[in-house]
Amino acid sequence: MAAAFSIVRPGTVAEALPVIAGGALGCLICDLDCENKSEKSDSSRWRVVMALAAAAALIEDHLLDAGMWRSLGHCGKYLCFAGIAGFVIICIFAGGSGHRGFSHSLLAMALETACLWLIFPAAALPFAAAFMSHVLLDMMNKRSVRLFYPAKKGFCFGWFYADRLANKVITACGTVWLIVAIIICRL
Repeated sequence: MAAAFSIVRPGTVAEALPVIAGGALGCLICDLDCENKSEKSDSSRWRVVMALAAAAALIEDHLLDAGMWRSLGHCGKYLCFAGIAGFVIICIFAGGSGHRGFSHSLLAMALETACLWLIFPAAALPFAAAFMSHVLLDMMNKRSVRLFYPAKKGFCFGWFYADRLANKVITACGTVWLIVAIIICRL
């Protein structure tokens, strides 16, 4: 979400709501494909937190009549429905693609972002920014990411293990970065 706030840089609460919703969705959707119990547990906890953040943003948008809900169906109800259906189908495929396979690819990001743009256009760029930051952070550790799926070759920098101290430090830094980005947006 910090990447989404840094790239979009909303200036008002109304502008921040789709950034929160899109960023929350984009930052963890890659991990629909978690395979082992530990990964699923950790990812599930964060997914709940991000789902609550996205839901809160959508509710706040409705209460403030800030515009995100009014943009629903901006391309027409059939394209909006196609975006929802496409997003769900892509997520189902991603969930079964093997960890750091399709779900972590530029193809998945492009398809999911396009579907989201058909649904809530203001959330699409924050979604893509958060998605890409997740993929780049995953590439820093020792397990490869199939960035150019369906190509078999994966990429990683091999700097650290995903479940150790470096992961906790990066999470803490990202949280601080998000807080600073929100404060800067409010100024």
